[in-house]
Amino acid sequence: MTVNNKDQSPAGNAPKQHLTKDEMREKIKASLAAKEATEFQPSSPKPSSERFSGQNRPASRGPENGSASERTRSDKARQIHDAVSSGYAYDQPRQQRAPQPQHQQRSGGNVATAQRPPRPTPPRHYEPVREESNAGKICIIIGIAVLAVLLLSYIAGLAVYHSKFLPKTYVNGVDIGGMTAEEASDAVLNTAQDMGLTFIPKSGDPITFKGSSFGCTVTLPDNALTEPADESHALWFRKLFSKTEYTVKVQDSYSEDALVSLIAAYDWGNVPPTDAKVVQNEDGSFTIQPEDNGNMVDTQKLSDYTVAQMREGNNTIQMADSDCYKKAAVTAESLEPTLALYNKIGAVEITYDMTDREEIFDPVGTEKLDHATIMDWITTDGDDITVDTDKASAWVQEHIADKYDTLVTGYNFKFKATEDGEITLPIGSDGIYGWKTNVSATVEKLVDYIKAGEAVTIEPVYKVEGFRMNSNAGVTYTGNTYIEVDICHQHLWYYVNGELFLESDVVTGKESDPTRATPPGAYKVWSRESPRKLGTYAVQGYETWVNYWMPVTYTGIGLHDLNRSAYGGDIYINNGSHGCINLPLDVAKKIYDKVTINTPVMIVP
Repeated sequence: MTVNNKDQSPAGNAPKQHLTKDEMREKIKASLAAKEATEFQPSSPKPSSERFSGQNRPASRGPENGSASERTRSDKARQIHDAVSSGYAYDQPRQQRAPQPQHQQRSGGNVATAQRPPRPTPPRHYEPVREESNAGKICIIIGIAVLAVLLLSYIAGLAVYHSKFLPKTYVNGVDIGGMTAEEASDAVLNTAQDMGLTFIPKSGDPITFKGSSFGCTVTLPDNALTEPADESHALWFRKLFSKTEYTVKVQDSYSEDALVSLIAAYDWGNVPPTDAKVVQNEDGSFTIQPEDNGNMVDTQKLSDYTVAQMREGNNTIQMADSDCYKKAAVTAESLEPTLALYNKIGAVEITYDMTDREEIFDPVGTEKLDHATIMDWITTDGDDITVDTDKASAWVQEHIADKYDTLVTGYNFKFKATEDGEITLPIGSDGIYGWKTNVSATVEKLVDYIKAGEAVTIEPVYKVEGFRMNSNAGVTYTGNTYIEVDICHQHLWYYVNGELFLESDVVTGKESDPTRATPPGAYKVWSRESPRKLGTYAVQGYETWVNYWMPVTYTGIGLHDLNRSAYGGDIYINNGSHGCINLPLDVAKKIYDKVTINTPVMIVP
């Protein structure tokens, strides 16, 4: 058989096959199907008829016995399939291989292509698609969107607040944010007109007087809103988070008289101020109890201040600034030196004791000078203490002399007379019995006790002393010791510690001669003499010696013995003494021996 050399390559290779487009598609589909079924394993050869240069020639080919062009197409099909199914990219192209020489055997005039070993598959390189890159792109997109929104919001804010007041802008407590100048002015004026006048107390809620109640109309001065209007609009967003308050003074037209009347009539408070004071604690220490100013108002001060503020265009009145609140006279701060003095003096207590007296005639008791009173008298200069003696004297006079002194003109003694029962006996024109305080000497000693910081119980200093339970003679009494002389009954009783010691008839002054009559009143034994000459011829027109003389007045009237034939009865009317009380000798002696100085002698009419 003659070989057709036209279909052979010059090197003697198998003739090239020319495939149509449809055949090429079919071959790619078959190759893809075979890949999926066998995972690139060789499959059994299938017979096929193909057109080679217009001639049909039978050929037996396995998948790996095809021409170089067929193998190239198959490899490309696998790459396409792998890229589609695995999601990986084939990153290196296959190198173009030169056609390999084929050994041909001639048999029976036909050329047979020798079976070749399978071609090794070139290594594939894959690269995963990075998901992180997608997330980063999303973040960038979101960030750009947010910035765009913020920018649009900022621009919108500029547009909204153009020629308007920024948000959270307050004038006189009125929110004018977002308003034009005219709207803001109207809002402030309307509020001011409604509010009229507002008082801000030191505690509690504001107090408002409506403008209509005192004929008030308001206007704003020129350029009143300039400052809030000048806020930077470029930074308008900052005002969303911060509040700005402005106060402008409004111009008022009102009746001052009506306003003053309103202030005077209003009930501003009813708690009066209370002074601070030093108090003593349970443990004996001292502390300051602070003052309480209460809430009462001096309406005159408040009216004057309010009118002045209104004239300046201010209709919000800070009441504390007007000094209208009434204040305590004594503050805790002012008591600091006093507290120091209290602590220095300590527990100084001065008690005056007036109990050692004849209680049936004399008022008895004790008077304690407390710390608060002492501290009111004291001023300090460093460690020096000065006592106000005028205040001290006033205290001694009021609390001792006026309460306990009995040797005072007009004083009346009350006691139970033996014959007549309860009586009132004036001290009498010549009376010498009773107690009389020496105020100046008492104050002098008192100042010394205060400066020394002594706690003492003492008696006042007396000018005149009455009867003591412990007499000057050293005799102790328990009370109710006195001599009673009854002119009407011409009788004498001597009581010692409530018991009758003796009694006797007497003869008193001549009743028919007023110059010789014995005067009723409160007296005392102020001396004891034995013997004693009484009277002189030059003055009294007589001279008499007596054995026992006990004077009871400073004018020469006293108790003494006198030898008479009788005592008592009506003798005294026409044959009485020169004013003395005449006693039998034995009675006079007993009284003289028993009696002590200052023993009361009550002569009743």
